[in-house]
Amino acid sequence: MPTGATLRTLVLMATAVLSTPVVASQPPANTQTPAAPAETGPQRDARMRWWREARFGLFVHWGLYAVPAGEWEGQRSKEVGEWIMSWANIPRADYEKFAAQFDPEKFDAAGWVATAKAAGMKYIVITSKHHEGFAMYDSAVSD
Repeated sequence: MPTGATLRTLVLMATAVLSTPVVASQPPANTQTPAAPAETGPQRDARMRWWREARFGLFVHWGLYAVPAGEWEGQRSKEVGEWIMSWANIPRADYEKFAAQFDPEKFDAAGWVATAKAAGMKYIVITSKHHEGFAMYDSAVSD
């Protein structure tokens, strides 16, 4: 698993180098948030101006599901790889064992940012926590 420092490096470099706008994540499912007031067309246009101007960016969706690489017990996925736990009916206890194998030792945050920038990308969005619960960062609740 990338260390918290490694992932923070990618996030900070992407923010600094590409001037990435910060987008708030959704709150945990067990919290209540007040409903947002209705947004007008002009308000939405103002909020999305950066998106229209940036036009080209990188979405990184990378996680624990990369370990089985779309294959489980000899069966090759015909579905999207990140949903392997679901389509292959992998028991949670078995799926959690992939965490010990997830060690992207050749991960190079600076290289990823440089490549994105060289390609003309203006932002990077990282999926830091996945639908199956695996987080790309260390925390008291992720161990």
